[in-house]
Amino acid sequence: MHNEARSTQRKLATSTGEVNFLLLLALTLSICPFQASSQTVEVTRTGQVITAPSDVAAPPPDAEITSSGLAMKVLKAGIGTVHPATNDCVSANFVAWKTDGSLFSTSTSMDNSEMLCLNAGIIGVSEALKEMVVEEKRRLWVPEDLTFREHHHHGQRRPEDEEPPRGDLTFDVELLSIIKAPPTPADLAQPPASATRTSSGLAYQVLRDATGSVHPSLKDKVMVHFSCWKSDGTLFETTEMGNHPALVTLATAPAGWREAIPLMVVGEKARFWIPAVLAFGDRPANRFNPAGDLVYDIELLTVQ
Repeated sequence: MHNEARSTQRKLATSTGEVNFLLLLALTLSICPFQASSQTVEVTRTGQVITAPSDVAAPPPDAEITSSGLAMKVLKAGIGTVHPATNDCVSANFVAWKTDGSLFSTSTSMDNSEMLCLNAGIIGVSEALKEMVVEEKRRLWVPEDLTFREHHHHGQRRPEDEEPPRGDLTFDVELLSIIKAPPTPADLAQPPASATRTSSGLAYQVLRDATGSVHPSLKDKVMVHFSCWKSDGTLFETTEMGNHPALVTLATAPAGWREAIPLMVVGEKARFWIPAVLAFGDRPANRFNPAGDLVYDIELLTVQ
C-alpha cells in the first residue's frame, strides 16, 4: 500500500511531490565560486549570483540565541500572527552556506520555492520556522548538532546509510506560506471506550456515516484520503495537505488495512487504531516506514 501511496507522502510523507528537503541539501550543486569585496560569491548552474553574507561564519552580537544553541536574526518582518506548528509544512525560499562562505544549497537554484515539512526537516530550521510568520525572512546560524540527525529518516541508522554532511550551516529563510496539517486526534494513545474492537487487536470508530451497502473486497483497488499519526503525535503521512488521494491495492496492503477497508462503504470516514503487528512492526524492514502502533483517519472515496 505504501509503495503505491509513496507519491502522496510528505517527504517524510506529504502528498506534494516536491523535492525532499534533506536530499536537496545533501546534493552537491554545480557552482563556481569567486571572491568579490572579501565576500564569497557563487554562480549557480542556472546563472544566479549568490553572495555569502559578511556574518556567515558566526552570528553577530544582536542575534537571538535560543536554549538549543540556534542563533537567528530577523532580516524582514512578516505579516499576521500565525506560526507553523510541528506537523505543518511550509513553502519557503532558502539559501544555505557553510561557515567558510561556500554555497551549500539553495531553493533558488531551481528558480522555485521548496516545500519544507517541519517534523522531517533540519532541526534548527524547523525550530526557527515555528517562530516565523508569512513573508518573514530570517538568517539562521545552525550548529552541527541541529542539522542532520538519524531520526530525520524515521528509523534506526543502517550500515549502508551514507554519513550526513558535517559542520555548522548558515541559512537565509523566507517563509512564503503555511500548509496546515490535519488536526491531531486527542485519542492517539489508545482508542476510546466507544470504539469497536476486533479479535485481531484493530479498533475503529466511524467519524462520518455513509449510506452505501457495498464493501470493498481484497481483490479491489480503492481510492482513499488518509492521514497517519504515530502514537507520539507525529504526523507521518497524509494525502490531505496536497489534496491528492491515494490508490491502494488491498491485496498488497498491510494487514491492518486489509482488515480495516472492507469494513467501510464509499463516502464513509473512520479512525483506525492499528497495532504494530498489523502495521509495519516495531522494527520495520523498510526504514522509511513508521515503527509501532499507528492511528489512521481514512475516507473511502471510490472502489475499483
